[in-house]
Parts: sequence; structure tokens; C-alpha cells
Amino acid sequence: MRVVLFCDMEGVCGIQSWEQTGGSSPLYQEGRELYTEEVNAAVRGCLAGGAASVVAQDGHGGAYPGGRAFMNWIPSLLAAGAEYVRGYRWSSYVEPLEKGECDVIGFVGAHARAGLENAVLSHTVNADGWYSVSMNGQEISESAIIAAIAGSFGVPVGAIAGDAAACDELSAFLGSDIPCARVKMGLGRYAVRMLAPVAARALVEETFRTAMRSRERWAPPYTTRDTVVIRVELASPDRARPMAEYEGVTLVGPRTVEVEGRTFYEAWRKLWRPWS
Repeated sequence: MRVVLFCDMEGVCGIQSWEQTGGSSPLYQEGRELYTEEVNAAVRGCLAGGAASVVAQDGHGGAYPGGRAFMNWIPSLLAAGAEYVRGYRWSSYVEPLEKGECDVIGFVGAHARAGLENAVLSHTVNADGWYSVSMNGQEISESAIIAAIAGSFGVPVGAIAGDAAACDELSAFLGSDIPCARVKMGLGRYAVRMLAPVAARALVEETFRTAMRSRERWAPPYTTRDTVVIRVELASPDRARPMAEYEGVTLVGPRTVEVEGRTFYEAWRKLWRPWS
């Protein structure tokens, strides 16, 4: 069994402020450690559950001021037994999916979509520039985007760890009660009721261990019979116009763009291509 873990920072236990997620804030180092150790817990769980290989990708772009380096983990603390992808753009690391080298994906540190109530640090793709992403009229989260990309290659979702709102949101999107490690619950966007990080890691490890042994609980690969239409509402027209210059991207409002395709990934890569 070959597992790919798509990891983010805002849904990690102990993280509740932007200062913990990047830039020059002194709290960023604390956030990096929390993030690294929660990913380690998922890796240990996958291996204990029988995974032959585990690849984890750092999908959080807040490593440096103004940058999107995707290099947030503390390398010296990473658990042995897995491979780690750093410095690769979010939603662009699809090589294992394309090559048929992934049997199931999972999520660590997942957060909910922009605008969802009681969701810690909720946003979709870009907290400042993107207001919403919808597929065929349904607003979706970053985790749903990755799940739909994986589904385009016939790959299921095995487990998720993160904010309770993110876990519930992804389960609803996939129509499946997948194994979830709810490590914290939002009391607003910047307030949280959470487990102690050490307890959260134990929960994450056990959730992923159990998930690897319970294929019947995996969410089937996400597919749709309809043409996939992805619409992105941006913060301002100056963000939308440059995107509309690319082939396949249509400006449908002053600050809204749209793409379509036979599969989610076919549509998404038209939209995401300038940043991949």
C-alpha cells in the first residue's frame, strides 16, 4: 500500500493564529515544530497500519515573508520511514498519481474553506486574494480540491486530521464517513478548543493506523458524470484579469474566473497553471 499525505499547517493542533504559520514572527518556530510532529504522527500511523511507502508533501506556503516556499517542516525532527516533499507548489505535486504510484491519500493539518463558521484560520488557497472556489455550484475547500484531483486518477481518500470543521466538510463533500482525527474545534476563526498536542498526535497516529487497516472506510475516488466547472471568486478585478489571459480561463465577472473540463484535474490545471 502506497500512501501520499497532503499536509497543511492551519489545521494542526496548537495553531490558531497567522503568526504561527509563517513570516518573521517569533511564534513561527513554535508552529513549525507543532506541524512537523503532527505529520510524524500520521507517518507512524500509516507505517504501523501496513503502508509499504509513505510520501508526505508540505503544502503550506507561508515559510518566508512574501514567499511560498513550502519548506515549513524542521528536517531534523522528521520521522524515519517516509519520504518528504518540500518546496513544491500546493496542488501541483501529482507525480505519484499520474504514475500510478499511489493507492490512497490522506490529509494532515487540514483547515476549512473560506467563510465557514467556527473554522480555525479558514481560507481557500489564498487568505487575502481568493474569496471562494466552487465546483458545479458547490463551494469547496482545499482538501476537497486535492481529493477531487486524486479522484481524477482513481485514487481514494483514506483519512484526514485537522480542525473539526475541515473534517466534517470533507466527509460531506465525499459523501463518506472517512476516518477523522478532529484535533481541535473552532470557537470562531481565531479561537479554539483543542486537545493537548501530545494527545492530538496520539489520536492522529491511531486514526491513520486504523484507516490503513480499514479499506472499507475509505472514501471512493471522487468522480462526477457532469462536465466539471470550477469558478473562483477573487478579492479584486486586478487579480482576475491576469488569470483570464490564459487559455481556457474565462472572465465571468469583474473579479470572477471560470474553467471547465471532463475531470476536475483537467479543469484545475487550466486555472492553476500560471502558478504551478
